[in-house]
Amino acid sequence: MKISRTSMSVTFSIALGLLLLWLVLRVYPFGDVWSAFKNVTWPLLLGYLLVSFFIMLTFAARWNVLLHAQGHKNITFSELLSYRVIDYGVSYVTPTGKLAGEPVRAAMCMRNGISFRQALTSITIDKTIELSFTVIMFAIGCFLLILSHALSGGYAVFLALLCCFLIFVNWTFYNRMWQGKPIFIALFRFLNLDRLKFLSKYEHAIAEFEKPIIRFYNEERKAYFYALGLTILAFSLSMVEYHFLLKMVGVAPSLGKTFMVFSVVGMSFLIPVPMGLGSLEFMQAWLFRSLALGSAAGVGLAMITRARDMIWVLVALGLAFYYGSLKKVFGEAFNAHYANPVVKLTVFRGGKQDFLDMKLFRKKPLEKHKISYMDVDSLKKRYDFIFHKHKNRTKDIFNKKSEKE
Repeated sequence: MKISRTSMSVTFSIALGLLLLWLVLRVYPFGDVWSAFKNVTWPLLLGYLLVSFFIMLTFAARWNVLLHAQGHKNITFSELLSYRVIDYGVSYVTPTGKLAGEPVRAAMCMRNGISFRQALTSITIDKTIELSFTVIMFAIGCFLLILSHALSGGYAVFLALLCCFLIFVNWTFYNRMWQGKPIFIALFRFLNLDRLKFLSKYEHAIAEFEKPIIRFYNEERKAYFYALGLTILAFSLSMVEYHFLLKMVGVAPSLGKTFMVFSVVGMSFLIPVPMGLGSLEFMQAWLFRSLALGSAAGVGLAMITRARDMIWVLVALGLAFYYGSLKKVFGEAFNAHYANPVVKLTVFRGGKQDFLDMKLFRKKPLEKHKISYMDVDSLKKRYDFIFHKHKNRTKDIFNKKSEKE
């Protein structure tokens, strides 16, 4: 039986995560980790979960701002929130560095008449704002860690170089976007991916996909700053969230400690293992040991974080079944009834060129729930007379103007 590459990659990532988790628990026995939970109280736990809920609301509100900036207002906030939760759940359980949920979120938007491409554009903008801010926060956290002299010389140099590189990438992205220059297609060509036959066919699609993103950063500055403000609000709430977490594992929280813990948690999920399995515990143990806070407490903090995330996964699963299971969601999302494909026809009105958006499907009058598809060639034949009629009319107008002159 042939095993697919996807199955192999998922199996490998899970094995890697389990190996990391085993190594962590071998060094820090479960009994030591369990003792870190003695400070957990119901008020702290409820406060932690409540703040997490408000963070998710803030993420949904930020996405709402971006959709409104693109003119998409036919989707309720409760739907936005549910799509965002499903995105989070799918991203969490897949080994893709929290990126697998974005196509699912875009597909679900098609239920509201938003095309997959338009939805993915808004999500990409949402992700670039979030990632760019996360990179800056991570860099600040690393510099604070270096200045606290908690790291050896080799680690400090490596982190400093990594932070400088990430800041440079951030600056390059915004510099090119605000100048109206493409970044994704430039990177595609810089890596010579356009010379590979199986990838070169995507060059035009990438260029077209990037145009509305560049347009947003140049023409929707007000929406960008609203989204950035909501990102800062989400970050502030995350600091409160990790303040609760540190209290629950018996660590006296301070602004510097909370900031560094938050930064490391965000970066640990970029390692391609599902649920940050092993990577979250490993990085938190390393950070807490560097800060002399007790590595077992770091592992305990990671486990509380994982338990919270699993609650979101269960909520996402419930919402997916509410919409008819993920399989049905995908099936409906890519159905032409929601995709609503459109072809543009050129016509002439009053001697000026204009465009008509023609839907490629129409409902039969007797069979309301079925769709009959119209062939593009038949559309062209049907509307060819409009083109020729107005083309001749335009020539007549032009000839009359020439005679007068």
